[in-house]
Amino acid sequence: MISVDQSAVRVVSLSGRETHHGPVPSWYRRPRVWFLITLAAAALTALTLAWFLQHEGLERADKWSSVVFGSVSAGAACVCALTWLWRLGNGDAGGEREAVLSRLAAAQREQWAAEQAARRVCEPWPLNVRWTVNAQTRAVMVSWASVRQSAGAGPVDVDSDYARIASVFDRDDIPKRLVMLGEPGSGKSMLAIQLILQLLALRRGIEPVAVLLSTASWNPVQSLDDWIADQLIAQDRSLARTLPGPNAEPRSLARDLVAGGFVLPVLDGLDELDEHMQRAALIGLSSAVAAGRDFVVTCRTRPYQAAVQACGPIPAAVVVELEPVPAAEAAEHLADDAGSTDRRWSRVLAHLREESGTPLTQALSTPLMIWLTRMVYRNTGRTPEELLTADWAASREGIEQHLLDHLIPATYPGRADSTRRWLATLAVHLKEYQLHDLAWWRISDIRPAPTAHVVSIVYVILAALISPVLVVALVLSAFTWDGDFTRHYALVTGVSAGVMVAFARLLFTDRHHPRRLALRSLMTSFAVVGSVLLTVAMVAGMSPLEAVICAVSGGAVTALASSAEPAPSATTPAASLAMDRNAALVSAATIGGAVAAMSAPALFRPEPFLWAVIGGVVPAAALAAVLVSAWGQFCVATLVLATLRRLPLRLSRSLADAQERGVLRRAGSVYQFRHALLRDRLAHPMSAETAASVRSMPV
Repeated sequence: MISVDQSAVRVVSLSGRETHHGPVPSWYRRPRVWFLITLAAAALTALTLAWFLQHEGLERADKWSSVVFGSVSAGAACVCALTWLWRLGNGDAGGEREAVLSRLAAAQREQWAAEQAARRVCEPWPLNVRWTVNAQTRAVMVSWASVRQSAGAGPVDVDSDYARIASVFDRDDIPKRLVMLGEPGSGKSMLAIQLILQLLALRRGIEPVAVLLSTASWNPVQSLDDWIADQLIAQDRSLARTLPGPNAEPRSLARDLVAGGFVLPVLDGLDELDEHMQRAALIGLSSAVAAGRDFVVTCRTRPYQAAVQACGPIPAAVVVELEPVPAAEAAEHLADDAGSTDRRWSRVLAHLREESGTPLTQALSTPLMIWLTRMVYRNTGRTPEELLTADWAASREGIEQHLLDHLIPATYPGRADSTRRWLATLAVHLKEYQLHDLAWWRISDIRPAPTAHVVSIVYVILAALISPVLVVALVLSAFTWDGDFTRHYALVTGVSAGVMVAFARLLFTDRHHPRRLALRSLMTSFAVVGSVLLTVAMVAGMSPLEAVICAVSGGAVTALASSAEPAPSATTPAASLAMDRNAALVSAATIGGAVAAMSAPALFRPEPFLWAVIGGVVPAAALAAVLVSAWGQFCVATLVLATLRRLPLRLSRSLADAQERGVLRRAGSVYQFRHALLRDRLAHPMSAETAASVRSMPV
């Protein structure tokens, strides 16, 4: 392990907050507290200034407004520029790096400990999956001298198992580059999670943080370092902060962590890429080795062999293969799970203990199939003896397909058909788009063909209605306003511009990613749009006070309606859905309220037609703001597919329930099927004979 002088390191809690010695109040270092204080001070200053200008008379007020606003604008610009330069050039990179690493380690520990518990890998006890260097792995591995970077160096015993995987990986006589191969269901992902948890438990100081990443989202055209940095930023937006890099070139904090070797990527599922991409990925990994990067890769054995044959092995990397679970261990595991009073397992357990090389012992040689066996025959009316006597039990493939087909009836007694239907819809969707992650914001991609363009048409119609209604509202308001027309004109102009800019931003926002309300984005939108409107208003001949009204109203509407940033993918699916829903509702309320405020004076005119138009357009504007969000599209798609009986109406709740039952697993803000074999089996239509067998399954 890396030794660290703890006296030179500030103490950082697992939440990422620094602890200090001395009477420093906890609120002193909270940005939100200072933001509220600043906001209150700004509001008090604005009220004082307004009171002062009101008592100075119109002519003197205009002059004072020009001087004050010009000074404030110049000062604000200088402060923003100096703040940016200070953060870029004088950020405490070492201190922030330490805090971020602690926060990242805590997030990984919490996420994967929870996922390990949800997968029930410790029930009744964890299978002791073993790995070894054998003839197959030596064929896809460089020489031991190359691995150990020492001429004449011989082989090293790296055989290990589930319980001590981290201690073997963390040895000093071999590089920390490991490729884990195995057959489908052999426990590669389970071992990867266990490795991460053990490494995090052993981690001290500022040692690297092991991070699990799905390679299904990696396009090897992008360098490994850049892709890892992007994945880290997607999990934690604070890692996008800019720091000075080599040659004073700015780079993100995430890129700084990767370049400094503070992140150990555990790349799960290299075989999820197509053949061409797998070869490109191996070339990218070889380039990463040349740059001194460490990593762990999991892959199925045959795809990796084919990729190595095409482009050569990864240099300086140890390649191991997971061994089959011994039949005797599988028997002991099933016996402990069933309990001593369950006599149904007698023949199966005896067969596993006494026989070898049979279809059953071959099928139950992987953790996945052992888990499926437990689930299919636990608390059901089926007898395990059929694993020996049924026609489909004559082959390993027949047993495996039987277990996959009967998982849903076993976990959803009484509603297997409807559950299989909607799970199959999702499985086909993933297979069609070659996806591994089941993201709620991509559900809109599986709208049926006849209704695929309905939402888009609604977007266009509603957006087309918004522009003319703003003009109508402005004209009608002008003729019905009893106060100062010029100030009202400035207000309506600012709000109109803000609504239009907000709609433009919403329409061109990536609706295939959830959003969340962001204070920084809100402030930026307000400053940018407000500054532009202020300049345009002054050029158009408005007085300084009117220009300020126009700029503030337009900037506020734009900021509230469209200032949302991508939500971190490290959150739960429910949390990311709630974030996007809140952002969409704030946008809808702001745009609808702005249109209503501009149109309100027209309601005092005794013309029912105008009332009807405004009464229809205001909710239409709010609805349009919702429909252009990921949450809005999710709701529409779910409603359509639920009507067609292809998805449940309460899809979010059903997905969470499937994860609790072990059918799905969670990876950050997305779900995945428990295993690719289950996903592919659900996407493949069952034969009539198999379907009849499943429906007749006793419960």
